[in-house]
Amino acid sequence: MVQNVYLKPTEKEDIDYLLTLMKNPEIMDYWFSEPYTNKEKFTASFDERQKDDSLRQFIAYADDENIGYTSLFHINPRHRTAVFAIMLDQNSQGKGYAEEVVRSVVDYGFYQLNLNKITLDVVDFNEKAVHIYQKVGFEVEGEKRQQYFIKGTYHNSLSMALLREKYESISA
Repeated sequence: MVQNVYLKPTEKEDIDYLLTLMKNPEIMDYWFSEPYTNKEKFTASFDERQKDDSLRQFIAYADDENIGYTSLFHINPRHRTAVFAIMLDQNSQGKGYAEEVVRSVVDYGFYQLNLNKITLDVVDFNEKAVHIYQKVGFEVEGEKRQQYFIKGTYHNSLSMALLREKYESISA
């Protein structure tokens, strides 16, 4: 198991790091967004997101080195649900960090925010991500046909979810 992986809430000084992730086409293809933004526009949206109570954003670290960004968004306190997202920088992929980051965010969601269900969307060909999510306990709840246009082709996405009771049963 990877050691010393932890999360810190995003701060203004993280903007340059976040911009390097969000301008990388290889990363953004899996984020379902265009790798286009500028610092002024990004900074303005960052400031607005910092005020959003339905969003928790983190920089992921391994031994004090930035390895990526992760968040819970669309947090709904009434229904106790949220949507999970993650992006690891390319130098940090394939090192076992992703599973630890996912578990850290899931723990935060279930044990700090008292969520009952965390969902996510993942493009169907991202087999590594699907495998990691399943290891943590996420299950496929459905498939959205031709949901994302990536590198000139439409791809299906998988809707996955994890219930707190399942997570607790497999984490015990």
